[in-house]
Amino acid sequence: MAGIKRKREAEWSEVGSDLLECVMRRLCFVDILRMKRACRWWFTVGDSYTSSPSYRPCFQTPWLLIPPPEEEEEEEDDDKDDKGERKSNSSLCFFNLDEKKAYRDVCLCREDYEGRCVGSSHGWLFLLDKTANLSLFNPFSGARIQVEGSLKEGRSEEEELFDVDAYIADGTKYKKYKGGRAFILKAILMMSDIGKKKINKDKDGVVLIYRGGEKLAFCTFNDCRFMDLDGAHESYNDVICYGNLVCAISQLYGFVEVWDFSITGSSPSPTKVMDICSCLPLKKAREFLKSTRQVCCSYHFYLVESCGELLSVVRMVSEFMDVEVHEHENGIDNQPEKISLYKTLMFYVFRVDLHHKILVEMESLGDQVLFLGGNNSISLRVEDCPGCIKDSIYFTDSYWECADEDDSYGGHDMGYYNLKDRGVRPFYDTPHCYKMKPTPFWVLPNLW
Repeated sequence: MAGIKRKREAEWSEVGSDLLECVMRRLCFVDILRMKRACRWWFTVGDSYTSSPSYRPCFQTPWLLIPPPEEEEEEEDDDKDDKGERKSNSSLCFFNLDEKKAYRDVCLCREDYEGRCVGSSHGWLFLLDKTANLSLFNPFSGARIQVEGSLKEGRSEEEELFDVDAYIADGTKYKKYKGGRAFILKAILMMSDIGKKKINKDKDGVVLIYRGGEKLAFCTFNDCRFMDLDGAHESYNDVICYGNLVCAISQLYGFVEVWDFSITGSSPSPTKVMDICSCLPLKKAREFLKSTRQVCCSYHFYLVESCGELLSVVRMVSEFMDVEVHEHENGIDNQPEKISLYKTLMFYVFRVDLHHKILVEMESLGDQVLFLGGNNSISLRVEDCPGCIKDSIYFTDSYWECADEDDSYGGHDMGYYNLKDRGVRPFYDTPHCYKMKPTPFWVLPNLW
């Protein structure tokens, strides 16, 4: 009709930044990612918001870094280097534990990465290339930080230092580990103020377990050189930053060693301050093995900060050596293949009393949920972890000796253990006879 003016339809790209930020404050991590992809303006506003001091991300259930689906592997052969390692973020796949859904293509900037993942910490993946160069990569924001320090620097040939290049290529120096895992077993972020949700390159750095678990080293981002920590209980299973302390736990009986990293001047000055004897429940373990008729078992140790306290966690893994597995292909039963199988049986949890230098066994985690594996160990409230069960430990495979020695099996030992009913249950369907590459890792999503 003449004289009636049509209202112009609203242009979503013209929505003001204040309104967009108000919406983002109420969104979970993955929904912020989706908003940023809507248009260039929303991406700009979202990027500004998530990098600002006012950004307070909603608590997020950790995501699981998993291999891409089998049917897509052949299509991605072009994305592998001459050693068969994946080199593009197109191969990254994550499983959202809350939504029970797999995600591909979560990186916003489409940047490529190269190297083997040897750890995850505060949302960052640690990548090690063939020449022992270590870098951090955020698969959600695309941010990258190169660790300038080298583990080769300042060491003579007389020192029993491994040939890193050969080590990364085929693991010939340590037969029980292969590839980059042989050189670096675990790497974590050393942050001066985690509350700021931002890396400070002047104060922060990395701590790692290397040389097949025998050594501990640290490096600040501005120092450009790694320094060893003088430990007394090699080899090591885990390392964690706890305030100004760096704590490591040994593979042998779970001894805990502590260094004080109080800042003096521009660089950390670590001082060894204590050793804490382990409290491995051998009697309980033997009784459990007898009741379940398990013959061979190994112990793995973790450290995690939970509700302001330091916890030591013992993982019991049963081993079934040289099991014959029949593979069926096109209706044909192939020759049986002997592989080494293993699975997690149970966990024990101890509170580390730093004042009295003792470990006290805990019967319950209360409303906490732990996430353990090759990642920087995580403890969260169950209210902040939709889809999780309280008083439980969600774990991924970190039995590197077995996972890396067999070319056809490994990475599968995942599930969650409830301390109340002492049961292990799956949370993700894994193929029974299929090498999982990359090895699954817990990653706590962030955009900083």
